[in-house]
Amino acid sequence: MLRSVHKPHIVCRRCKTRFTGAYCPYCGAENGSPSALRSRGGVLSGLLRFLFSLMILAAILFITFIILDYSASAEGDRHGAARAILDSARYAIPQSALDYYAEAKAQFLDRWIAAIKDFFITVFG
Repeated sequence: MLRSVHKPHIVCRRCKTRFTGAYCPYCGAENGSPSALRSRGGVLSGLLRFLFSLMILAAILFITFIILDYSASAEGDRHGAARAILDSARYAIPQSALDYYAEAKAQFLDRWIAAIKDFFITVFG
């Protein structure tokens, strides 16, 4: 005689959804058990990960701003999209930060960009 083979249903403790399998299809809890907020090292560890993520995001935005600035100035009026994005960003950035950027650009970035440009011209012809 054939027995009916079906998996037992699990009731998720977080959202009360009945399901079969390893994960709740509604909320994603594993085996229907709620995940603890402090399961990966506590509040301090989570705060440090968050701050590190913000620093990485700020670095990416700063590098993007530099690339946009140099590409817009190198292309002149032909690169209107980069110029428009750069002008919009300049309205959002405080003037003191823009002054610091202009000073750093004159002292360091212009030489570094010229060295990188010369390197690529030398290597790739």
